[in-house]
Amino acid sequence: MKKISLFLLAVCGIALLMAGCSSKETEEDVSTLELKKNGEIVHTIVEDFGESYYDLDELKSSTEEMIADYNSSAGADRVKLNSAQTQDGVVRLVMTFKSSEDYSGFYRQALFSGTVKEAFGAGYDLDVTLNSVKEEGTTISKQDILDMGDKHVAIVRENINIRPYGDILYMSSDVTLGADGKTAVVTNGESLSYIIFK
Repeated sequence: MKKISLFLLAVCGIALLMAGCSSKETEEDVSTLELKKNGEIVHTIVEDFGESYYDLDELKSSTEEMIADYNSSAGADRVKLNSAQTQDGVVRLVMTFKSSEDYSGFYRQALFSGTVKEAFGAGYDLDVTLNSVKEEGTTISKQDILDMGDKHVAIVRENINIRPYGDILYMSSDVTLGADGKTAVVTNGESLSYIIFK
């Protein structure tokens, strides 16, 4: 089932695009959050853009305006538009956020990226059951997770691919491992999903 892209609602204020991520063939052709070791978030947005009344310049201008407003409120350049292009009826926008907090603030969408200890300190109670990537049938729960204080965790409420900078160790039941073994595919945008990685 197709859904209206939250990104384009936020940027343009109207539903310009219908998401077609589930029909894409490769992981490079779907919207992805890449978590960088320095804390930055690179958001690659890939959406159908085939209708004649869609305008890339207008989309780019609206995006840049939203970014300028956010950066002005933040008092620093926290978000930037890296590129915006179309090919074969698909638009690809790449944006960089200085932190997961900036991503959350810009989109008003839940995202956390940091250590388990930092997540707990930020108010996530981590009372969840996660599945091991390497040992099928093995799960961990809250105390196991808390004991991994220095491991990294991504917490998201969005149907999107997550590409962390380390090996994925544990995931929520609504997350699957991508074909490359390095990407987590979140399949339920209605609740928080958890990915623990090295």
